[in-house]
Amino acid sequence: MSALPQRKIFTVNEYHKMIDADVFAGNSNYELIEGEIVKKMTQGSFHIGCVNKLTRIFGLNMNDDFILSIQNAVIIGEISEPEPDLTLLKFREDFYSSGKATSEDVLLLIEVSDSTLKYDRDVKLKLYAKASVAEVWIVNLPKKILEVYSLPSEDKYTSVEKYEKAQTVSPKSLPKIMINTADIF
Repeated sequence: MSALPQRKIFTVNEYHKMIDADVFAGNSNYELIEGEIVKKMTQGSFHIGCVNKLTRIFGLNMNDDFILSIQNAVIIGEISEPEPDLTLLKFREDFYSSGKATSEDVLLLIEVSDSTLKYDRDVKLKLYAKASVAEVWIVNLPKKILEVYSLPSEDKYTSVEKYEKAQTVSPKSLPKIMINTADIF
């Protein structure tokens, strides 16, 4: 009989203690996914440009309906703290300075995906669905398609829409914001 090696699954609290103890000193390119500390991929120029474009689009539409959070952590349950590229959060007077956002605070979560497309779809999307994040956008850079996921059920989304270049889309929770996908790509 052979024994399998045991993996250590970290909680969000343990992860925060490691951050506070400077375990990752000099390198903040990690996120906690299903209890595992995962090194984030390096961002290419196309990815950076897309994040900047989305930041501008949503920034121009800002009011007290939401807070735009860029590449900041969202606590998803007890063992996950991903750092999506953009998150539209429910407005809070303290701008989340008294505590990180949780899945209940998310109006829209956006992952910009190039080399991480498979991981974002197969791992992160399931994580967000399990946490009942109402709407997730995956910006599929290789195909220049915006994938819109909504209506979470267990570990998947029951509604998937795809928008190609020069189509108009709005976040479901903020229908007044109209975005032409050509402005994203």
